[in-house]
Amino acid sequence: MVVIFTVLQVEMFIRNARILVDPEAGLWSDELHWQDGAIVDASSSDKGDRQAFDGGGDLFIPGVIDLHTDALEGRLMPRPGVDWPGRAAMLAHDSDVIGAGVTTSFNAVAIGTSSRKPERMALIEPFVQAVQSARAEKVLRADHRLHFRCEVTDPLMPETLEALLERVHPDAMSIMDHAPGKRQVRDVEDMVQWMVARRGETADRARAFAADFIRESEENGAARSLLVAEHARGLGIALATHDDETPEHVAFANAIGAHYAEFPVTRLAAEAAVASGLPTTMGAPNVVRGQSSGGNVDARSLIHEGLVTALLSDYVPSSQLHAVARLINEGLDEARAVSLVTDGPAALARLSDRGKLLPGKRADFVRLSLRGGFAQVKGVWVAGHPVCGMPQ
Repeated sequence: MVVIFTVLQVEMFIRNARILVDPEAGLWSDELHWQDGAIVDASSSDKGDRQAFDGGGDLFIPGVIDLHTDALEGRLMPRPGVDWPGRAAMLAHDSDVIGAGVTTSFNAVAIGTSSRKPERMALIEPFVQAVQSARAEKVLRADHRLHFRCEVTDPLMPETLEALLERVHPDAMSIMDHAPGKRQVRDVEDMVQWMVARRGETADRARAFAADFIRESEENGAARSLLVAEHARGLGIALATHDDETPEHVAFANAIGAHYAEFPVTRLAAEAAVASGLPTTMGAPNVVRGQSSGGNVDARSLIHEGLVTALLSDYVPSSQLHAVARLINEGLDEARAVSLVTDGPAALARLSDRGKLLPGKRADFVRLSLRGGFAQVKGVWVAGHPVCGMPQ
């Protein structure tokens, strides 16, 4: 089996490899050509100098697309109250995602504070600056984008968002409602005890915080969600809702024009979303661990039932390909599993130029070895250039 690559008039061959060129269609090939950063048809590629490599029987797939990662936040503040230089954080984060086979990363910055992370407002400016400056100076290997996750329980969120949008064009937006008593934190007392244990609050103060978040959600959550949706529509970018719990949450998501539902926390919500035509995404860590970190619905069961369009890394950059490996190890069709992290998320984000290895698409792809339910990334190419590992 021979795989052929063409880069800057140099035709490169990878022998003994398996190429998944179209995960959605389950289309495989033993040849792949690219030139000037894009996949080209083999019959039309120029033939110049040649160099051959052995693929070792490994799997080659389109570059992984991650629509939601919180990992940069942790790089910028590795411990509570500890600020890290933005450039250092961004370069480390870029290494993390490239090493995980992620060639397109939507870095999620919280616009507004939540009950568990009040420091997030202070992270907005260094976060945005870290991404934008590194992109402008072309020091990154992955294609890094911005995802604004807008917390509707924060009274300062609307004005903060609107001030940001005067100078920053995000690539995706999502609507967060972390008020306790619903969605991700369905037991108010759980949040109270968490704040006592992790934040050093008194129980009374924690309950007062919880009451404030609940009131903001009930009185202002819908209006602020509509505001975010209007901005997303005006910008022409994808909009997601977050942690939908009930069919009513799904109905609201559809009413405001959401494009997909991130991390539904119950089977009922996931079923209602898919039945209404709203695609769902789940967290890859849920698959790798075999359970949700918050006691929510098992992502694997939803995937095996065809209720999930894409897997997102959420808080562990390497989780997407490990999740793919585990799903394949459990019997899911190989192409279907890969689709969850390639053309599935590409379609949701309206990225028509990637996610598949067909002529005209970006030459973003990954060389993998899948063994025992885990994935080893052996090489990564972005726009036709090797950026990680060796092709042999």
